[in-house]
Parts: sequence; structure tokens; C-alpha cells
Amino acid sequence: MGKSNTRNILLLTATITPKSGVPNLTRVDPRLRLRDYHEALEFYLSLLSKGCDGIIFAENSNSDVSSLQKLVEKHSATEQVEFIVFDGLDYPVNYDRGYGEFKLIDYAMKQSKMVSTGVDKIIIWKITGRYLVRNLDQIIAHQPYNFDIYANFRNYPKCWVDTFLMAWTPQAYQIGLNEVYHRLKTNIPEVPEGMAAEELLRNWLDQQPKTLKFKRRFNVTPQVDGKRGADNKGYSTDNWWKFSLRSMLNMLFPWLWV
Repeated sequence: MGKSNTRNILLLTATITPKSGVPNLTRVDPRLRLRDYHEALEFYLSLLSKGCDGIIFAENSNSDVSSLQKLVEKHSATEQVEFIVFDGLDYPVNYDRGYGEFKLIDYAMKQSKMVSTGVDKIIIWKITGRYLVRNLDQIIAHQPYNFDIYANFRNYPKCWVDTFLMAWTPQAYQIGLNEVYHRLKTNIPEVPEGMAAEELLRNWLDQQPKTLKFKRRFNVTPQVDGKRGADNKGYSTDNWWKFSLRSMLNMLFPWLWV
């Protein structure tokens, strides 16, 4: 269980208006994406009284977020939500979304007032901002007592780390993840064809010093909802059986990382 004096801050990453030609991205309509972010942000606002102490909404296409700010005002949560918007898509589209997202995270970690408050114990929960992690309150409530980086590592079918949900302390981020986006370029000659950013990140994290305390499996299996960017299919309908299977395997065979 997490300690009561820990501040749990959500970092929601967003690209409302993606550049054209991004590999493996089908959900490109800014109106649909903004609607996704609106729905997700409204859900996460409901967690501000359920273990979440603040929200950072970070957007990297320099898009209009006024409708989202009005949503926050409607929930009387302006003191608990921080918006960070900038023009961060100034890189070749073939580098893909993992590069862009961690470039955005780097910017947010440096610019956020919530991150730099000086509070002794802060945990950043990074979430891909269009997705709803329906049981996030339970994941936060059952976090390990002491960790630096908390994420779901997989060995099957690939050596991989899930990036839709990760957690870290600001201190650990500086050691193990700061400017890691430079290592997440895909579709370049130095990277094997078809290798995903999640695989590159796993390779990097496996090389980190033993002084960093990793928790490589979530204590509670995330239940994800929302439309996937790659194919517009829904997690809740298409992947329910995977959630059920993984939940069962994590209980019965916790050493089997799938």
C-alpha cells in the first residue's frame, strides 16, 4: 500500500492535432481526439477525491485547450489541475509516437510547478491522456511502499514495457528517464525494422543501475478503456478477454510476464 503522506500526481499526455504521416496512427481527427481527452479528463477529475492529489495535462501540438480548462472550472478544480501546452512536434514523423510522448514528458517534468513544489514524496503517474484506466484508484491504493520506477514489464510475446501507464519519483526520472526520448527513435537504420518504442525503452531500463528501485509488475492489473490510436478499436470491448486473462495469470503465475 502507498503511504498516506505521498502526493500522487497524474501526468496526462496529449496530442490533439498530430502531424500528418505519423506511422501506425489512424485516429488523427483533432475533433475526435479532443473529445477523447475531454472524456478522459472528466474521468480523472473524479479521482481527485480518491487518492489523486493533482493533474498535469500536457499537450504538445500547441492546440486550443480552452474547452478542457472550462471543464476543470466546472468541477471547481483549477487549483488542482495544471495545463502545459507547447509546440513540441518539431521532429521527423518517422521517429513515431514513443519519441514524441517522452519528449513531451521531459518538457512537462521540467516546466510543471506541481513537480517542483519541494514536497518530500511525490509520485508521478504518467497516463496516455486519451485512455481511461478505470481502476486507477485501486492501482494507486495498492502501490508498493517504496519504489523509484513502477511499470508493467512483459517478456511474452516480446520484451516490452507498457507505456500507457507508468509511475516514478521525480528523482528517479532524472536518473533513468530524463531525455530518454533520444533513444526511442524508430524507423531509422540503427533500429531493427518493426521494433517499437516500448521495446527500446525496455532495453534501456534493463541497463539502469541497481540503485534504482524498480517494481516491474503492477500489483493490480490495469483495466483500460478508450479508442486505440493505431486502429480506432476499443480497449473495453476488444481487449476484455486479455484483461481477464492477465488478471488471472498475475494471481496464479506472477512470474509469467505477459
